[in-house]
Amino acid sequence: MMRHSSLRLLWAAGFVVFACFAGGAADLRAQSAGGAVSCNEFLVPRVEVKGKQVGQESCQMIESDLDFQGRKFRRLDMGISGTVAGYTLKDNSARYANYINEYPEIVYPQAGVNAPFYHGIGRYEAAQGTSVTLMYPEDRSAWNGKMYVTAHGAGRSFKYATLKTWDRNLNPADPLSDISKYEKLMLEKGYALAKTRRSTLMTGGDLIVTLDDGTVLQDRNLTEQPSFIMGLAKLAENVLERRLGRKPSRTYWYGHSGGARPGRMVNYKAGLNVDTDGTPIIDGIIADDAGAGLWVPAVIENGKDILFATEQSRERFVPQIDITHLLYVNETPDDPPSWRGYNNFTASKRMNAKLLRDKGLGDRHRVYEIAGISHSGGEYLPDGKSGDIEILDMSRIMDGLIDILDNWVEKGIAPPPSKSDWAELGDADQDGILENGPVALPEVACPLGVYHIFPPSRGPRGQSTTGFAPFTGEGLEPEDGRGHVATGANVVNTVHHFVDMNQNGYRDFRETVTQAWLRLGLLEPKEKFSRQVYTACVQESVENLKAEGFITSKVADFYLQQAATMPLPGK
Repeated sequence: MMRHSSLRLLWAAGFVVFACFAGGAADLRAQSAGGAVSCNEFLVPRVEVKGKQVGQESCQMIESDLDFQGRKFRRLDMGISGTVAGYTLKDNSARYANYINEYPEIVYPQAGVNAPFYHGIGRYEAAQGTSVTLMYPEDRSAWNGKMYVTAHGAGRSFKYATLKTWDRNLNPADPLSDISKYEKLMLEKGYALAKTRRSTLMTGGDLIVTLDDGTVLQDRNLTEQPSFIMGLAKLAENVLERRLGRKPSRTYWYGHSGGARPGRMVNYKAGLNVDTDGTPIIDGIIADDAGAGLWVPAVIENGKDILFATEQSRERFVPQIDITHLLYVNETPDDPPSWRGYNNFTASKRMNAKLLRDKGLGDRHRVYEIAGISHSGGEYLPDGKSGDIEILDMSRIMDGLIDILDNWVEKGIAPPPSKSDWAELGDADQDGILENGPVALPEVACPLGVYHIFPPSRGPRGQSTTGFAPFTGEGLEPEDGRGHVATGANVVNTVHHFVDMNQNGYRDFRETVTQAWLRLGLLEPKEKFSRQVYTACVQESVENLKAEGFITSKVADFYLQQAATMPLPGK
């Protein structure tokens, strides 16, 4: 599956420095190389769709110097204008009406949408935030010869000020402030980084779409446009070829939520992931907590699922790792009913893995459920904390997953088996024992409290983020952010929503760490919690995680040092 066959001799990475999970003590300086200039020379050629030329039309660029952890990088902020082709709905009340998508045979049946859909051409503008930021090391020997393209999730809109004009993403005083901890890891490991930005408002957008019948529709978005994102990746590859002398030998996709859904479709939609020379554009995928658990690999025709029905169709599937955040237990109304009959996000993510396994793609797909974290990964919070929000630092496991995917693609080293709380996936030999349960970082495997959704400051909308309730042994289990809910037609009953720290179904007193660990079986009867016990637990946890590659040696060392020195509850 080697892409760009002339590049089989891979470049050695000049540096692999672990990102300090809180962002690190990096030397950050950026200096503009001047005002905006044309970068049309890097544009990807347009293609003909129903008699019209579709694709990238113009490119503007601001170039900067960047020092990061003692290495010199170039940062290119590029605003792109052009067009995309796809399908959308005239009925704005229908689910996903504002999405101009490339795969109506999957989107509308899985969304339970029966309204007619229409083909059209949508226009996007750099002035409304459509852009790609490319970062690469100036020293060729510091480049590992590969690139990551990243895709953000839903909720970005120029109209509602959640998407900036292309030339306003760079903050010269802190030029990595818009780069996530995951993306910093990619840079530190020697990858070039192509960070894409697009309109993804769930019930609106910034695109104007002209249908083939002449109808003009406003407020459309680019959420479900993998070809558009891959086009930005190819533009970045053109820059690298000009600047560093060659295109990447591998290009990997990382996407979160609404950026994971089109990442899945790179594999699921036939013909998307094919470059002009017949090789894959994307060589491997990390799909991080796909929005609503979608899309799943099924296309129903005449009551029969036809997707991946042939060996030839399965052969184009590139290695894909799905990540599921187990505390994200969201559901949305399934009205009208979808083909699944439910719309539980976790169930959809699990069904995705089961369908791929049952279709003979288990050797090319893994799903890893991560305990103790909701939808937000906290990748822009320096230490995962902000007020009462406290999120597991997912960069510690992403550090390992980046290497796992690369070793899978480059060396054929099979990753650890899928990890799930669902016996269908986690009980490998179906003997009733969950051999491959969810991935638990030391904070969860050796808990000093409970991670939970609905932090109080977020109120009833806080199910996508995480708070933390420590085992203090003092007072009642805490209330969460859902507050008081009025019920009944004529009377008002106050309902208290609380964090059920001991999982007994009712609100009682908080446990001490000793009480909690006895309940969890982490202590022997009459044994007490101590630093010695705690460090032994952390040691076992990191050894298991390290053995499977989920964390690196540097992360393991961090956890062990922290366990030996951090303040612990109790005397």
